[in-house]
Amino acid sequence: MKRILIMMVMINIIGCSFTQPKRYSELKFEKDVTWPDYKISSFSSQNGIKFFLIEDHELPLIKVTMEIKGGRCVLPKGKEGLDFILAQMLRMGGTKKYPGEEMDVFLEDRAAEFSVDFDFLNGVVEIDILKKDFDVVMPVIVEALSSPIFSEEKFLLAKSRLKTIISRRNDKQEEVGIREFKRIIYGRDSIYGRLPTYKSVENITLKDVEDFYKRIFVGSNMLIGVVGDFEQKKIQPKLLSLFSVFKKGNEIQFHFPLIMPPKKEKYIIDTKGANQAFVVMGHLGDYRLNPDFAPLQVMNMVLSGGFSGRLFENIRTKMGLAYSVFGHFGCERYYPGVFFVALKTKNQSVKQAILAVEDQLQKLKEEGCTEKEVEDAKEQFLNSLVFRYDSPKKVMERRLYYELRNMDADSFKKLIEDIKKVHTKDVNRVAKKYLKIDSLNVLVVGDKERLLPSLEELGRWNEWKLD
Repeated sequence: MKRILIMMVMINIIGCSFTQPKRYSELKFEKDVTWPDYKISSFSSQNGIKFFLIEDHELPLIKVTMEIKGGRCVLPKGKEGLDFILAQMLRMGGTKKYPGEEMDVFLEDRAAEFSVDFDFLNGVVEIDILKKDFDVVMPVIVEALSSPIFSEEKFLLAKSRLKTIISRRNDKQEEVGIREFKRIIYGRDSIYGRLPTYKSVENITLKDVEDFYKRIFVGSNMLIGVVGDFEQKKIQPKLLSLFSVFKKGNEIQFHFPLIMPPKKEKYIIDTKGANQAFVVMGHLGDYRLNPDFAPLQVMNMVLSGGFSGRLFENIRTKMGLAYSVFGHFGCERYYPGVFFVALKTKNQSVKQAILAVEDQLQKLKEEGCTEKEVEDAKEQFLNSLVFRYDSPKKVMERRLYYELRNMDADSFKKLIEDIKKVHTKDVNRVAKKYLKIDSLNVLVVGDKERLLPSLEELGRWNEWKLD
């Protein structure tokens, strides 16, 4: 028995020696990254709906994603939260045959899933159905979406749920910091920065919900992606018949106000008793269709690409100033994104951490980066795409993303090719051009009383009040 145990231990030791993971810098990946080759077919209905299909026969499932043009960006001022209430009522309302909770039982009995949510630009409906139940379940869900039951009871319940979310949305420093920093950049009262409040929720009437629904749930605003175990020639007529109940209507037209870069300021959000602080620093970003988008993504990877990024390697690993540190150079389709660096640190390290971030940004802007950094960043970026779009459903979501934003269907393929062509000189050029060190806004979320004595050495701080 002892001999057997010794042999097993030796085998484990030998096995571990062969499987010991290497450092990230030693790992090698496939360089020829390409967009997954899933065939996407498309067609349109007479009422203006655009359909996109991917056949995937691996599992007996059918997944339907509906994107409805018109999200938080089109809400009337003073009615913030209207999108959430509509989403809740569409999901809770059910149909005449399956009202309210009976709809939940109907779906659960068939292992089907149905959700409704809203984003800034659009609403999203997600539907997962077993192939064998598609013809039974899908008509019920379409009825719930096309002939919704807007009851007073569900309306009040949706309002109550939203108020609960509002009451808890300031519990986490990180969420507060990122959200409020974007409001600092865009403007608290702009369409990019407005939030639901108790007052805005009280302002919303049941008629507001019905009017908002009628405005956006029309065929001209709908994109529908279907992925799963089906044959196109059989499912296409079913889809056309099912969704013919929606009126064509008028397509939502986006109008995005001009964003003026905010004045450079320092802000603090007082969270009394906090032992750590969350810091966000940055400025206005740029547009997705900017010709410099690819080198900007590589620059961002050099700066904040996980363990190998300059921020992590210097501020966290070498200097020990942060529990976590990350960044993002945002580029949106219709309006500028936000560039920011964020970190979490202990109270006594906040000032030093802020100065360290400024130093890293200044070095990247003035000294640029090395050829090795750029090649490593490109490889990391390209290989990460394999995991971002490793399923037909994810590929379909990206296709709908581009369609909603009126971008070319091959935008992703073009991005891959553009990333491959980025040179060190391109990254250094965009670092000089787009990193605006003299325009950095700073937000600290932490205990004001503990932090201000050291922070005031950096200048004047304004207290940022939460809604």
